[in-house]
Amino acid sequence: MTRLVLLLPNDGCLTIARAVGRRGVEVLALTTDEYAYVLRSRYVTGGRVMPDIRRHPQAWVAQLNASGPAVLISGSDAATEWLVAHRAELDPELISFETADGLHTELMDKQRLYEIAAAAGVRAPWMHHAGTRAELDELLPGLTYPCVLKPTLGHVAKDLVGVGTLRMDSPADVVEHAGRLLDLGVPVLLTELVPGPETLLEGAVAVRAADGSYPLEYGRRKIRQWPLDYGVGCLMEAADVAETREMNRKLLDITGYVGVAACETKRHAETGDLYLIEINVRVPGAFGLAQACGVDGPWRLYATLAGLSLGPQPPQIDGRKMMLPQKEAAALVQRLRAHDVTPWQVLRSWRGTRDFGAFAPDDPLPALALLRRLSAKRLSGRQPAPPRTAPGRTRS
Repeated sequence: MTRLVLLLPNDGCLTIARAVGRRGVEVLALTTDEYAYVLRSRYVTGGRVMPDIRRHPQAWVAQLNASGPAVLISGSDAATEWLVAHRAELDPELISFETADGLHTELMDKQRLYEIAAAAGVRAPWMHHAGTRAELDELLPGLTYPCVLKPTLGHVAKDLVGVGTLRMDSPADVVEHAGRLLDLGVPVLLTELVPGPETLLEGAVAVRAADGSYPLEYGRRKIRQWPLDYGVGCLMEAADVAETREMNRKLLDITGYVGVAACETKRHAETGDLYLIEINVRVPGAFGLAQACGVDGPWRLYATLAGLSLGPQPPQIDGRKMMLPQKEAAALVQRLRAHDVTPWQVLRSWRGTRDFGAFAPDDPLPALALLRRLSAKRLSGRQPAPPRTAPGRTRS
C-alpha cells in the first residue's frame, strides 16, 4: 500500500497514523516542535521536525520530493496553504487532495467563504471586511456590539500575534486588536456574534471524492473547547446534525470541492436558527471522533486519497465521544473556577469517551513526550515571542 505522509500533524492525525498503521500502511510525519510527540508513535516509522513551512517552503519541497511515492494528508491550515501554493513543484507521485486551483484556500479564507455562502443561500453572520486602517475607520460607526473579530486567514494571525478569533465589546477593542493585525498586513472581518454557549456549536465532517460522492460523513457537537469560546473542541460528541450536514454538502457541492472538510455551525440561542461559522479544509484536531463513533474515518480518508475501494460507511454511533486531555484540563480549570460546571457534571460529561488524542494504552510514548513538553514549558515560564512581521503578501 502507498505510504502516508502527515504534514504538520495534529492529534487527529495521530489517530489516523495509529488506525492505518495497524493495517500495514507505512506512516511518516513532517512536524513542528509543538507536535514532535507524534514522531514517538509506534505507528510512525519515519519523519522529522521541519523548519517553519511558511518561512522555508523550499525545504519542504525538497524533503517531500526525496521521499518517493506517498499519500499526503494535511493537519494544519499552514500545510494546506503550502500544498496549494507549491503543488506544481511536487512529484506527481505525491498524491494530495489539494491542487493548484486554490479552492482549498478559498474556503479557508473567511471572507471568501461567507461570499460563497451568501451566493448559495446559506445563512451566515453579517460580515464587514477591512484590509486597511482607513477601511476600519469607515466601518466603526456602523458596528454593533458585541461582535467578533476574525482574521481572514486565522492561522496567519495566530502565527504573528498568538491569537485568532476574539470577541469585541467596544470600538476601542476593535481599534486595538484589528489595528494590530492590519498593521502586520493581515486583513480582518468584523462579524455578528451568534449568541449562545459553546454547546450550541455543531459540526459535520466529510470527505468529498472527485466523483461527488461522500465516502466519509459524520456529525458532532462540542461539549467543551480550549481556548474558551473560540477554540479547538477538547470534548466532542457524535450526534445527528442533519441540518449542518446538509449545509456542508451544499457548500462543497456548489464549489466542486474535493477533500476533507469540517463545517462548523452554531444555533442561535434565542431563535434556533443555524448559522455557518467556518469550514476547515484539513484534518480536524478532534478527528479521533471519526474512530470513536464507529465510522472508520481514518481508513476511509486514507483509502479515498490512495484510490482503494471502499464499501458502505458503517453507521455512526451517536453519544460516543473523544477528548484532547491536555486541552480539556486547561478548559476545566477555567470552567470550574467560574463555577460554570460542577465536578459531578464533568465526570458525567466524560461518559462514552473512546478516543483520547495523544493518550492511547497501546501507544503510550506520544503522551509521555507531550507531558514532558508541557512540564518543561510550565517550568521555563517563558513569555510569548513578540509578533513577527508577515512573511510575504497576505491575501485580502
